[in-house]
Amino acid sequence: MNENARVEHMPDRIERGRNVRDGYQRGWGLQFDKLADRIAKEPLFGRAYQLAQGRTAVAPYNLINLYLIIQHFLGRLESQDIIEFGSYRGGSAVFMAWCQKKLYPGAKIYALDTFEGMPETEDVDWHKPGDFGGPNIDEICDFADQAGLDNLVFVKGRFQDTLPILLKSVRPFGLAHIDCDIYSAVKYCQDTMWNQMCNGGYLVYDDALVSSCMGATQAVEELIMERRVHCEQIWPHAVFRAGLQS
Repeated sequence: MNENARVEHMPDRIERGRNVRDGYQRGWGLQFDKLADRIAKEPLFGRAYQLAQGRTAVAPYNLINLYLIIQHFLGRLESQDIIEFGSYRGGSAVFMAWCQKKLYPGAKIYALDTFEGMPETEDVDWHKPGDFGGPNIDEICDFADQAGLDNLVFVKGRFQDTLPILLKSVRPFGLAHIDCDIYSAVKYCQDTMWNQMCNGGYLVYDDALVSSCMGATQAVEELIMERRVHCEQIWPHAVFRAGLQS
């Protein structure tokens, strides 16, 4: 049996709050098979990637993994709404919004950021206040409008100030893209969003495996210890599922 067939023959079931087969399909397929090459040829991915170029620090493999979740897995859930924490110049938000608009008309994506750089950080964090500063929120919104992304809403401010207000008027989310690098932000987002996800919703961490983001890693370690959850996928993202029972 070849390696790809081995993945296909794994049990397709929820166990320990995750579907390991799904995680292998994405992660192993990207890291060791030719899945990335196949995805790169898909028109939907190509246009979304084109829109994101020059506007995101998210690595290409990570964008492909987001695409895979949105294209092949998000539609299985009760909600296809997306929330992003840490948008920088809006590249990954625009990327996801393009895919979402084509696949799930009526769904929304909310992209949260200070759009003024990092706030105060902890000793464990490599990043310091002001890092990733300089994005122009008006220019970002204009770019999204010109692309026809009326499903994308940018929310400016600290998460602790904007998220409680936003959650009063939205439904549960199917995907939370947590790309905010530092301990306090990642910790706040995961603690707040865990019960705001639909059953099986995806929490996708862009930074937990990055060498300059040990604060993000620490927050994920605490998620595992406090909630006794297991990863569904460990590369190129750390991916968890909210609300699933074995």
